[in-house]
Amino acid sequence: MSVRRVIVIGAGLTSAAHLAALRAVGADIVGIVTTDPARAAAARSLAPSAQIVGSVEQAVALGADTGVVLTPPSSHRHVIEVLTEHGLDVVIDKPLAANLPEATALVECVERAGVRAAVTLQHRYSSAMGVAREAMRQGRIGELRAVTVIVPLWRSDDYYREPGRGTLARDGGGVLITQAIHPLDSYLALVGPPRSVVATSSTSRSRLQAEDTIHLLVDHENCAASIMASTAAWPGGPAAIHLYGDGGQLHIVGESVTHVAERTEVLVSGPVDASGPDPSSMAAWFIDLYTDVFGSWARRQKSGCEARSGLAVQALIDAAYHSAGAPLARALVQRTTIERQTCRC
Repeated sequence: MSVRRVIVIGAGLTSAAHLAALRAVGADIVGIVTTDPARAAAARSLAPSAQIVGSVEQAVALGADTGVVLTPPSSHRHVIEVLTEHGLDVVIDKPLAANLPEATALVECVERAGVRAAVTLQHRYSSAMGVAREAMRQGRIGELRAVTVIVPLWRSDDYYREPGRGTLARDGGGVLITQAIHPLDSYLALVGPPRSVVATSSTSRSRLQAEDTIHLLVDHENCAASIMASTAAWPGGPAAIHLYGDGGQLHIVGESVTHVAERTEVLVSGPVDASGPDPSSMAAWFIDLYTDVFGSWARRQKSGCEARSGLAVQALIDAAYHSAGAPLARALVQRTTIERQTCRC
């Protein structure tokens, strides 16, 4: 596999995990875009040979073949247009965009340009998800009847002091699209596409425009799901997905998976505490993601996180926000194909 020459656009909270993973897979990081001196210094310590530049236009002049987009969701469209205009493949930090129409337009943009694009839904590469998917494939809980998803996180007021964080204009929403998108993506991969959703949300911080707590009731064809996500659940804890069938149960809590039937069996154990904004705890998942993406592209194959596959979870989020904005309204979920990834997920 040829060495990827990469530019990284953005040097915020998740950039350290991306830079470390890119170095681990042997990528040549030729440029990093940031105008913040502190972030530039931190990025330079992780990628000493990279040039620090102030714009994506300057970065594309460095001769890269891949752009990693780590800017806020509302800026993704412009950045992607510049990268694809210069023929670069792209890796886009989740979510693809601040809303489903923008995300769809972004995917269509890269497809028209004939470049390759992936979305960083790195939880697809966790051991727990691989084990859970295999258990569901084997029918170990029978016919699925009910699902519960709980995402009890904590983000302090300091977290929300960054300008624009938690606003509709920059991020597209709050906890659901920013943090809960990962367990939602996992839940959809296990359960399949939903038909409709009813949602209600609340905000406990006066400075926060979007929701920090949200509840969803989701209708699937043969089962129903209830979902709660919050960044106001001190001290926080790992996300949990509970699957209940007519032949058993499957409980995914952090990196542990437990099967309950005639007897209780721990299928895998290895908890990840996702209560704080610390992507370094998921470093191995980022490494696996880049290994899969760059390897698949070199073989001219689809990776396990192609950009279009990220539309399914955004369709659910979009419907939930529409419902939450109109109390007691049931919002239809745009039917988006759930791609069954073949990577270690």
